[in-house]
Parts: sequence; structure tokens; C-alpha cells
Amino acid sequence: MTRLLLALAGVILLAVTALALVWLIGQVLVGVGVVLVGAVGVLGRLLWFLLVTGVLAGLVYFVASAWRPALRARGGTGSARSSVAARPAGAALLTFAPPAAAPVSLEKPPVSPDVSA
Repeated sequence: MTRLLLALAGVILLAVTALALVWLIGQVLVGVGVVLVGAVGVLGRLLWFLLVTGVLAGLVYFVASAWRPALRARGGTGSARSSVAARPAGAALLTFAPPAAAPVSLEKPPVSPDVSA
């Protein structure tokens, strides 16, 4: 009878342990699911932000590059010419030029005699 009771206790203990492992695996999977859902939410909002920012930046770039101060170039009204009038008529716009590189010599440098003795 003792063997039967020990076998029954072992089966019950094994069943309880298996149920505990199934519960633990379920908790781990729920945690992984929560992390994945949170990451998808964050990345979705980031994608939405990048798309809206890219469209608005493209629109600003298009408007800024398409706008030409045609009145200033042709000599339009007085208010548009005020900034052009401050510059002398013959003055050119300054541009940046990189400094010229130093000339490279292909000759060997002179050898000095060894006077260490």
C-alpha cells in the first residue's frame, strides 16, 4: 500500500510541476508579447513621424528652391531694391576658394655627413 501511495504522490507532484512549468512558460510568452507590442507601437510612431517630417521637409525644400526673388533681379519696386542698392553696381559676390596646395618636390633631400665619431 505504501508503494501505491508513493506512486500516487509522485504522479500528483509531477502533474503539479508540469502545470507550474506551463504557467511559467505562459508568463514568459506574455512578457515577450508585451515587449513586441510595445516595440511595434514605438516603431510605428517613429515611422509616422519620419514620414510626416520627410514630407514637410520636402515641401519646405521645394518652396524654398522654387521661390526666386525675380523683382530684385529685374529691378522691381523700391522696397525690394533696398537690399541690392547697398552693394555697389560693379561689386561681385565673394566665393570661397580652397587654399592652394604646396608644391611637391621630387628631389631627394641633401645628405649630411655623419660626424658622430
